[in-house]
Amino acid sequence: MSVSIQELIAQADGAVSGLQHAPPTTMQYRWAWSQFRRFCSRDGIEEFSEEAVAAFIEFVAAEHRAGRYKDWKRRLLRKAALVLSEVARTGSYEWRLSRQTHPNDTLNGVFRPVQEQFEQWLQGQSLAVMTQNLYATMSRTALAWLSERGVADARALSRIDVSARVVFLGSRYQPGSMRTVVSALRVLCRFWEESGYGAGLSQAVPAQMVRRVRSVGVVSADGIDALVNSVVVSTPMGLRDRALLILGARTGLRPVDIAGLRLRDIDWPHAQITLTQHKTGALVTLPLLAEVGEAIADYLLHGRPAGGEDDHVFLRSQAPYVGLTPADSLYWVASRAFARSGIITQNGTGRGFRVLRATFATRLLADGTPLPVISGALGHRSITSAKHYLSADEIHMRACCLDFVGIEPKGTRS
Repeated sequence: MSVSIQELIAQADGAVSGLQHAPPTTMQYRWAWSQFRRFCSRDGIEEFSEEAVAAFIEFVAAEHRAGRYKDWKRRLLRKAALVLSEVARTGSYEWRLSRQTHPNDTLNGVFRPVQEQFEQWLQGQSLAVMTQNLYATMSRTALAWLSERGVADARALSRIDVSARVVFLGSRYQPGSMRTVVSALRVLCRFWEESGYGAGLSQAVPAQMVRRVRSVGVVSADGIDALVNSVVVSTPMGLRDRALLILGARTGLRPVDIAGLRLRDIDWPHAQITLTQHKTGALVTLPLLAEVGEAIADYLLHGRPAGGEDDHVFLRSQAPYVGLTPADSLYWVASRAFARSGIITQNGTGRGFRVLRATFATRLLADGTPLPVISGALGHRSITSAKHYLSADEIHMRACCLDFVGIEPKGTRS
């Protein structure tokens, strides 16, 4: 049955309003739907159709590629059009966190099969899941760039293509990140060679990348207290944010593990937190300190949305009430605390939960805790990873300084 665009937008508005989104979010949807209606009216289209949605999404993608639309606008317009499509098909709309499309949908018909083969190949390389995802993401970016470069045959890859790719990535990533980027590209080239897509491609990848090493960003014990106390606990969001900050500061958990914490992971009778780490897949058990337990309990009893089916400990403060995303939600919780308190790390870098993790590790070092114990508390696979935090322990680092006995500079007086 045909339906006019205006009528469908009214239905979609009612469906989205029922999800209790924040008013700004609802206004964004309404603006995006007006852009869709305007796009259709230019061609005299009054009735909704899937063809109109497809044409609109293609138009938005083209504007984004031309630099006339920022990425947030592209995503908003695309999402709004898909909402209209779902309402037209089902008569309602269900808000979802999961993406509507597969990440490989950005690749053309030539390189998508290559990407899928690479992902299958990675699963047999005894790599951690996080490492597989990282390499897959970098491969996806590399293949998309090759198609833009004009490479139309996956078996016609050359060393020049690989070298040009390294140069392109160097213009987009910081020097410290290029070491990881180059490692991922080298693995991709090895897969290409084994699969017959080209010979000697890995030789075009630099063997080593200079990595600028900086000391980790940490704050003092008083700084941690200032961050925690900067939260206004008179609101449900404030109770949640305070519990998040205390949990990160007292346990050193990674942001992804804090966001992924489930109600069943907390053993209240035995005062323990037991969870499987997202990065390593290893099981870690940590003590539930009194301060941490009280903050979490305060949030669960007085701040956590009631009636939700999501079993994550920490939920969004606005509907739909689902678990937080570590990349965005947790960063902004910490960033707002840094802004309110005026706290700055000792090296001037970092405003996220990783600062809390680094501070936790360096305080253990300063207290004389052995590296194997710190490594276990942080969930590292080996103590090598924990050595990164040694640079922030200035007191013990000064004790390692050597004098000039036997290597006195020439011309000095005795």
